[in-house]
Amino acid sequence: MAFSIDDGLLSARLDVPDQDYIVVASGRELQRLCADILGPRPGPVIGLTLDADGEPVLSCADLRALVGAGVRIYLLASDELLCELRQALGSRLALDRGAVRVWWPGAEVSCDPADHPSVLALEDEPCAMTLQELALQYDLTRPRVRTHIKLIEDARAFVEHELALAQKHNRLLSQALYADGAGGSARVPSSSSSSPWPVVPPSTRRRCRR
Repeated sequence: MAFSIDDGLLSARLDVPDQDYIVVASGRELQRLCADILGPRPGPVIGLTLDADGEPVLSCADLRALVGAGVRIYLLASDELLCELRQALGSRLALDRGAVRVWWPGAEVSCDPADHPSVLALEDEPCAMTLQELALQYDLTRPRVRTHIKLIEDARAFVEHELALAQKHNRLLSQALYADGAGGSARVPSSSSSSPWPVVPPSTRRRCRR
């Protein structure tokens, strides 16, 4: 059975009237949320839950200031609905109680969950800290920013791979040179040859005496 919220209590929780602030309190509204997350859209969708005291993790005004106008914010008000959302979307896109999540366009059941960040409000943590972390994740996971970050990560991975190959080649080369020297193919001057005076063969010394 879906959890219902008293309209008067809900109005007291909302800072300002917002037509894009949608309270999910029934299965039909949950289906709308799932269709919105998985369907084509130009911007993000925000999922919001309640904390241990039954209050939204972040206020509507704070979220609206962060994401701007026109972005739909869905408040899921019961654990039952959160479980149904997990069953519908899978664990990668699920929303946990006490958290707020951003679903960017292109969300799929098999997508990378890091592309759609979820921020958990820690117990006794000020709302400002949760909002600050969400703002950071929101900026870093924007589709354009995410694309550039992935290009940088791919380039770094390629450089690290090439560096590892070069180090392996140099190590094998050093081992080969050491083996050649130990086998005698490369002669190392003895300590006696370090004399500053030239060494004259005995036969030459005999001719000099004459």
